[in-house]
Amino acid sequence: MRILHTSDWHIGRSLFDYPLLEEQRFFFQQLYQIIEERQVDAVVVAGDIYDRSAPSAEAVSLLNEVLDHLIHHCKVTVLAIAGNHDSPRRIAYGNTLFQHFHLYMEGLCQKEIKKVTLQDQYGPIHFFLLPYFISQEVRALFGNKAIDTSTKAFEALMEENRWNMDSSQRNVLVAHGFFMKTKCPQAFSLSQSEVAVGASDLTDISSAADFDYIALGHLHGPQRAGGETCRYSGSPLKYSVSEVQQEKVVLLVDIGEKGNVEVLPIPLRPLRDLQVLTGTMEQLLAGDTDDFVYANITDTSAVLHAMSQLRARYPHILGLSFAAQASAPAQELDIPLEKLPLDETFQRFYSHITKEDIPPARQQIVEELCNKLEKNRI
Repeated sequence: MRILHTSDWHIGRSLFDYPLLEEQRFFFQQLYQIIEERQVDAVVVAGDIYDRSAPSAEAVSLLNEVLDHLIHHCKVTVLAIAGNHDSPRRIAYGNTLFQHFHLYMEGLCQKEIKKVTLQDQYGPIHFFLLPYFISQEVRALFGNKAIDTSTKAFEALMEENRWNMDSSQRNVLVAHGFFMKTKCPQAFSLSQSEVAVGASDLTDISSAADFDYIALGHLHGPQRAGGETCRYSGSPLKYSVSEVQQEKVVLLVDIGEKGNVEVLPIPLRPLRDLQVLTGTMEQLLAGDTDDFVYANITDTSAVLHAMSQLRARYPHILGLSFAAQASAPAQELDIPLEKLPLDETFQRFYSHITKEDIPPARQQIVEELCNKLEKNRI
């Protein structure tokens, strides 16, 4: 069976002030093409289908359009779960009806994990759909006060469902959260787009070792979570400046006979890429692109109307910062700032911003201005 593992669609998201529905439509067109060219049997969406628990009408309309195309035109089975950005009940709405059309939408975390069985030439493949959960939710489900961490919650869910999983057959887990095998420590690629990925939410996934493949969502960079068959597919688009270096992919997963799983990342091309450009205003104004751009300006002197100047060259500029200011080290004051002479206060400010001493010619101007200000104050 050939599965296309995706996650974190975040339909309805904006990048700074720019709505991304057009960019998301462009991704879905690629998705349809990949499904057709690669003869995909099933599409997995490992959470964060929407960007908000109460999505806009445009976002709902786009998802409806996408699911209709996947089911009726691509003729694939769709298996999707709610992520931390989704409303569980909204995702679960109509799921008992939709499953008759090979559309499985699981939104609510329950003691008995939803199991979907598909068939191929080697027999059954069982998909276990585990939506995003928090330890308090699972503790209430089991009535067990000892479940006080995400790892204990996950272990309880796995143990509760052992009876329903035949380890001699092929099994796939679809889940959303911050998972890893703690015995296989690694550096994760995180971005500002993810939320609740602190150490308190880290979940040891070792209790799911019997699964043939684990399709994860939540982290936006494609990466392993402790093994070749335990993976995050990542988001299809760059949803924050911190993701600028990430190559976005979907994962083509071929599941053959028991124990035979192959994973192939398929790169995605964006309608508009995201770039972080660094240089002086003169250098930046020499270029132009229709991509999303965040500018780091290295000029040490004042730049007037920087955003309006850059927008003329970069119509999708997101924002800007001044690199000299951002990298300037904080200076320790040996006496309170309010007790410093005005000219020395300005000198320290100048050095903090530019990381160099004020030139003599400018120092003279500053002293003259400060003298005038002092006289006017008196």
